[in-house]
Amino acid sequence: MLFLRKLVVVKSGRWMFPWLFLWLFLWLLAGCPGQRIRSAQRVRALEDVVYVPSSTHPKQQLDLYLPTDRRDFPMVLFVHGGFWRNQDRRYYQAFTGLHGNVGVALAQRGIGVAVQSYRLIPEATLEDQLRDVASAARFVVEHAQEYGGSQRLVLVGFSAGGHLVMSLCVDRERLRRAGVDPSLVRGCVAISGVLDLVAMAAQQDAEFNREVTFRHFGATTEQQAQHSPIARISTQTPPLLLLWAEKDYPFVKQAGQAAVEKLKSLGIAPIAHELAGHDHADMVLRINTSDDRLTERLAPFVDSHTKPQP
Repeated sequence: MLFLRKLVVVKSGRWMFPWLFLWLFLWLLAGCPGQRIRSAQRVRALEDVVYVPSSTHPKQQLDLYLPTDRRDFPMVLFVHGGFWRNQDRRYYQAFTGLHGNVGVALAQRGIGVAVQSYRLIPEATLEDQLRDVASAARFVVEHAQEYGGSQRLVLVGFSAGGHLVMSLCVDRERLRRAGVDPSLVRGCVAISGVLDLVAMAAQQDAEFNREVTFRHFGATTEQQAQHSPIARISTQTPPLLLLWAEKDYPFVKQAGQAAVEKLKSLGIAPIAHELAGHDHADMVLRINTSDDRLTERLAPFVDSHTKPQP
């Protein structure tokens, strides 16, 4: 598990081992998580679905995990983390289970899931990434019924994916411009989401800020604040579920707690949980395992906010 945690949070995105037997040993040690994804019961999986019309870019694709024992199910769009510059929808999935474990865990509870990739730094700008997430949301809304689901959608993101998801959720006009009816987005979930870029920059080293923060969000606190979702939470924001780990990055915990206080100041009862014993990477690695304490909070939130309206 320590190896898997390092693999999820490594910043360079270039984690390599030269020995095949070591990969095999770690795969067996981890309980063959990739095999659990592909052999999941009551789940129909469709891989490499293009969500931007006519695109040939491998990052503009998503995987669908659909319940086989339910119709008109709600949909979740899941956006992975990786500090905006690494990881993928099937990030070392044979060894980690990522991120199909999210799809399987929810699909087995009657919720359809689209797990997307998106273009990364340095190829992509922040606008490119937000456009990719919005395009994936539009695809899900437009095609959900073809796969047996409904247009009722919840956006879910982990870490940097939480930042991208929340950036859309606090900006209804951006969703509308992307062709997504904001009323169809019934809720938003930040799993250890990066909600405050100013706090992140203050707690990261100079190399990270030079390569990521300043390049992607600007070098001044004013620019970083402009791209921080916490600054734009309002009474117009869809219902939120905020989750973070007991041993999370301090800037993640602090922003989550600050978001709770902001919701209270707006007269909104916050829905937030700190998962005891978890660290940042555990928040996704433990999903669909015997120690999964996140899905039991996520699935009821999705169900309660996606009921058909009379």
